[in-house]
Amino acid sequence: MEVMEISAGGHPVVFGSDALRALDRRIGAEEYSRAFILGDENTLRHCLPELLAHVPRLRDAPTLAVAPGERSKDIAVCSDIWRHLAEMEADRHALLVCIGGGVVTDLGGFVAGTYKRGIRCVHVPTSLMGMVDAAIGGKTGVDLAGLKNMVGVFHDPLAVHVHTPFLKSLGKRELLNGLAEMLKHGLVWDAAAWNTIGEAPLHDIDALKPLVERSAAIKAEVVKADPRESGLRKVLNFGHTIGHGIEAHSWESPQRMLLHGEAVAIGMVCEAWLSWRMGLLSREDYDAIAMRLLALYKPYQFSSADNHRLIELMRNDKKNSGGRFRFTLLTAIGKAKVDVEVTAAQVQEALEHYRLLVREGGM
Repeated sequence: MEVMEISAGGHPVVFGSDALRALDRRIGAEEYSRAFILGDENTLRHCLPELLAHVPRLRDAPTLAVAPGERSKDIAVCSDIWRHLAEMEADRHALLVCIGGGVVTDLGGFVAGTYKRGIRCVHVPTSLMGMVDAAIGGKTGVDLAGLKNMVGVFHDPLAVHVHTPFLKSLGKRELLNGLAEMLKHGLVWDAAAWNTIGEAPLHDIDALKPLVERSAAIKAEVVKADPRESGLRKVLNFGHTIGHGIEAHSWESPQRMLLHGEAVAIGMVCEAWLSWRMGLLSREDYDAIAMRLLALYKPYQFSSADNHRLIELMRNDKKNSGGRFRFTLLTAIGKAKVDVEVTAAQVQEALEHYRLLVREGGM
């Protein structure tokens, strides 16, 4: 059986051409009362048949469907799933298999971690974002009043099984969405990965596979060293303080709603600029980062009048402490510094710098 397994501390991450067959064996080794499958309408249509072809033990499992997209990360959706599980007499020994992207694994992990004070779950990520980041690490969460991941628990899955052929069902925008987290992994942890991922062949899933495995391994390595985000794991927050604010703002905007990775890419441009302005990062490294990200991701338009709202949205970020912004910033490509205090005025400068870049059409 061709599988590779790496440890993310509280759970393994399984890769390889037989990753789904390994899932069938894992489920067979578990004592559980009944299995249930959670997915969104797209993954249940496009990916579930392949899952069931390789995991026959799940062929009789009832399916629970949610609408695709971030709006399903809502406590009302959780309530519906809890009620359906109760109606189907799911007990504390039930198993929830979550097949989908980051929304499904965030949502499903939270549902599993809270239903009857916690049932077991397995994640089968189908998006690039899920495979390299969202499904790994035991973080779960749903949004609250337009604020990202405000309610959640740490709940490790039994395992994460990565089947890269699922990526063939994704379009370029979804692949770029996940690529943003891969680029972030390189920026905070591995300069060589940053350089390699920047040339990622999105059109060639086979060529992308080793890059997916390396990026997932970075996430797993960081999580294993700091499973509850007390220190080191905060490096993974680079780009996310401003990125989450931009993402939430896009939900309120008449423009397109940004995907998470698209917002994080903007956040990384802004936070790399802050790293330079605060004397942590060289101008050469900042220019290289901004040039690559601006070339890959479409600009997001906002006005100076939006700065106040953006900063207000950022104030609810979980990483802040004592009412002050706490950022993860870069000291070099491949190295990061956590808990850097940044003022609202400095954040506004970074937003204005991004607006200027967009208006001038790049670097």
